Amino acid sequence: MTGNFRPKRKSDKLQTGSSVLHRLFENGQTPLSVQFIRWKLWKKWPEFVGQSIGSASEPVGYYRGTLHVWVKSSTWMQQMVFMREAMKEAINKKLSMDYVTEIRLTLDRRSVPADAETSEELRKSIESLMAETPDEQI
Repeated sequence: MTGNFRPKRKSDKLQTGSSVLHRLFENGQTPLSVQFIRWKLWKKWPEFVGQSIGSASEPVGYYRGTLHVWVKSSTWMQQMVFMREAMKEAINKKLSMDYVTEIRLTLDRRSVPADAETSEELRKSIESLMAETPDEQI
């Protein structure tokens, strides 16, 4: 035996599928990763912006760097107008990327523009992945 030989340890196991997918989706380079990051922001909104803001608002749309945030009252809207830059910085810091370039506030959830282009990109990406994956792996 040579001095460089090291027996395998339990910590040398392959990474789990979920950790590989997590890293793949968080890279921000594919329509799937954009949707994953968006889902993560929606799911953990209070962690990103704080409990008080998180309880008074909710992300409702995202398109090309612009985050649309629904606010529950005009009072909160006025307060959050002055906090948009700090919110943007906190979100980008938690995501470790420049994901949000602008935050737009709204009192009407329905006024958020639909993101048909991103939805179509996501559908095409999923279809492409399904076409490349053999049936026995699905």
